[in-house]
Amino acid sequence: MYYQRQGEGEPLLLVTGFAISAAVFEPVLDLYTPDFDCILYDHRGSARSLGGSSPRSMGGLADDAAGLLAALGVERAHVYGVSMGGMVAQEIALRHPQRVDRLILGCTSAGGLRAARPGFRELAGLVAEPDLRAAALFSSEFRRRHPERARRLLRPFRAHPTPRAGVVAQMAASALHDTCSLLGRIAAPTLVLHGERDQLVPVRNARALAERIPDAELAVVRGAGHAYALERPEEARDLLLNWMSRTTEERHVASHR
Repeated sequence: MYYQRQGEGEPLLLVTGFAISAAVFEPVLDLYTPDFDCILYDHRGSARSLGGSSPRSMGGLADDAAGLLAALGVERAHVYGVSMGGMVAQEIALRHPQRVDRLILGCTSAGGLRAARPGFRELAGLVAEPDLRAAALFSSEFRRRHPERARRLLRPFRAHPTPRAGVVAQMAASALHDTCSLLGRIAAPTLVLHGERDQLVPVRNARALAERIPDAELAVVRGAGHAYALERPEEARDLLLNWMSRTTEERHVASHR
């Protein structure tokens, strides 16, 4: 499996989304490396990790991520998954709880029959021409006010294409994903992050996650679309760091009771 490791601090595993490489994190990575030892990787069978076939379940993808942490000698990490990567992150927390310090679920869903689904236009945008892909990922206001930046941010999504077999496998894993009845078992402190105007994974999914995961906190990035961390990078980073600081203080107080 292809991986990168940058930064200093506590380990932060960044889990990328459907059929795309971890290059999507690179435009904002410098915002996180001063505080975290960032570990980025491409899912097996996709992008730059072409040494084996892609798992057809989120559980299999989660086992790969836990195996990577073990191979790197990382006992525990904060796990931050975005979009499909958020589905993988849920499974890491459920299947390998000893590996997860804190859990961050970005623009994702628990799946299942009750999940709010995107429309055909948004799904088609993921594999379509740049203008449609931008519409699926960014808010209309961002595209109108920052057209060149939106085009620039699309480049990592096109880098390191995933073979058809990997796309099909991850599509199957996404379709079968359903943690609705299991979310109550997640023990890690959890932050649910979501763009207010996400058309690809409607924000209703984030509210459902926050309601079902014990003591989870929901933070909505105002006015942002699916790729909220690229559209409003400083705000997304600050929401994460502030939550980390609060939960660290809560742990400290609890340990001295």
